[in-house]
Amino acid sequence: MKTKNLYILGIGIISLLFLIFLGVIPFVFFFYSPFVALSIVSICSIAGLILYMIHIPEYHMGKFHTYPKIIKIQKSRKQRFTYHQSQYSFSCGHAVIQMTLERHGIIMNQDDILKISGDKTLGVTSWELESTLNEIFAQKGLPLQARSNYFTTYSQLFHAIQQEKAVIVMFINHFSEEGFSSQANYPHFALLNTITMSSEESKNRAILTSPSFGSYGNKNFSSGEHEGEIVIPFQQFQERFYAGSKFLNHLEYKPTHTKNRWRNGWNRFLNFLFIFAFYVGYCTTILKPGLAIFVEPVPSK
Repeated sequence: MKTKNLYILGIGIISLLFLIFLGVIPFVFFFYSPFVALSIVSICSIAGLILYMIHIPEYHMGKFHTYPKIIKIQKSRKQRFTYHQSQYSFSCGHAVIQMTLERHGIIMNQDDILKISGDKTLGVTSWELESTLNEIFAQKGLPLQARSNYFTTYSQLFHAIQQEKAVIVMFINHFSEEGFSSQANYPHFALLNTITMSSEESKNRAILTSPSFGSYGNKNFSSGEHEGEIVIPFQQFQERFYAGSKFLNHLEYKPTHTKNRWRNGWNRFLNFLFIFAFYVGYCTTILKPGLAIFVEPVPSK
């Protein structure tokens, strides 16, 4: 299913359930039974709280941080990619596909990739990113595959880099575009270059090639050695990689700082539903945090 249809379906279902809940509960309360209405609210609240406690991304974050001490003292390889910046505000996934393909000798521009999957105004889902890479690898006859991995641990990232696999990570990134608030975040794809570990945890860093980071710099992250590289403190990368609530709560996919006050108000409501949809997705495990896509040789049969 195309990205735009997935967004419409996801937001539409959540909106419908939200509006039904807002409409049904008062109706039951006033015209049927206050006790039944309160019971429905209580049951839904308890069920939601239990799902939240079990499946909220922070619950799984501890898995990422536990890694063997032997890995901590080993020096990780550092990968480098030919940098391409996103051509459109939401085309980070297409730029990542472009850089990954170029590493394997396939030259395609982002407009050509957009014809295969995704949407320039919404981006691309992880499912489409994975399937697009696999489709192109198959067309070109390359014995490679893109494989999604959820709840990814530091050890898995470390070993993939050591094996010189391209590692695509999805994390909640700061989104600095015109019309959006200063705290805006959006799911973002980038290529992981390396993770540097130190005896002092405060000096641990994740270095990525980010399509939304060009030669003009980025005030939220330090710049790396090469164009397009960003350096994120390891603890912050972990929280963004596992969709920590302090970043998830500021997701925006519609601008809220335009000249039209009515549009701003409506877009705030849509952004609220967008955030709510993500929480529903994570709590029901339709979405899973710690998403990495490994590009690796096809296993021999």
